[in-house]
Amino acid sequence: MSTNSNQFEITKFKDFNDLQNLIEKNRFPSNIAAGIKTPEVFPHTSTIKDDSGKITYFVGLCNLVMTNQKSDYEIVLDPLIIVSSPNQLNFFVRENSNTEAELHRLTQAIQPSSTEAIIAHFLLHIYDNYRTKLSHIKLQLEYLEQQSTQTTQNQELIQLKNVKKDTVLLEHTLETQHQALEHLFKLDEFSNNLQDETVIYNIKTAERQITKLVEVYRDLIDAISGLFSDIMSNHLNHLMKYLDSAALIISVPSLIAGLWGMNTGGLPGRHTSVGFWSMVAVSGLLAFITWIILRFKKFND
Repeated sequence: MSTNSNQFEITKFKDFNDLQNLIEKNRFPSNIAAGIKTPEVFPHTSTIKDDSGKITYFVGLCNLVMTNQKSDYEIVLDPLIIVSSPNQLNFFVRENSNTEAELHRLTQAIQPSSTEAIIAHFLLHIYDNYRTKLSHIKLQLEYLEQQSTQTTQNQELIQLKNVKKDTVLLEHTLETQHQALEHLFKLDEFSNNLQDETVIYNIKTAERQITKLVEVYRDLIDAISGLFSDIMSNHLNHLMKYLDSAALIISVPSLIAGLWGMNTGGLPGRHTSVGFWSMVAVSGLLAFITWIILRFKKFND
């Protein structure tokens, strides 16, 4: 299914097999869809030359599936293929993708002077999506940092694991996409047709900023993970200290009861009516003294 505009065409595909059929129908190289099932390694740039010497280039990119919810930090990659020939610009996008609507809004807003300008401004828009998604991740990290001082429940730990997974996914996608764009920017067919040469600089600046933000958030995730681990270790240490202290306090009356329970002669109070209660009182007193010592003893000297 295709959507036409005055400067570009959008072709939708349902799945990988549908895309392969479209590629065969248009006689494009079959390898331009290689890796689309694993979007984090999919971005690439390739070219072919026809009999007349004209070059058509293919760019595989990863957009993001965006939502309006700030709590939605999940990274969902939306791969697409751009085919730019001397006479036509075509975007191959998934059905139900938000890329089609984004492209139409973009072209209406900027009024591009060439097909290369459409590609360049769409690249800027993709990095704007990345920036928005990273802002959602930042909010989630701030929430997890706050929760780390209050709880170590499994729910927060699972959320932290998911954030870390998504950040790693985004980091590798950016790395692969960087290589694809470097190849694209070196193509004369692309760079020479851009009337505004600063667009490439803006794209590289946005890419560098997003990559740096991902690195910063990765460090924050590691710091928060360490904080969770330290807090759990501290809680465990307090629990073990409590259990060891309780065991030591209980061992004092247990020792006295064990001595009085020996079947030997000469035990104090054996023939008196208050012998048992005397033993209980002495045991309780010694256990209380042990508790006082442990209560005020500083073990970090």
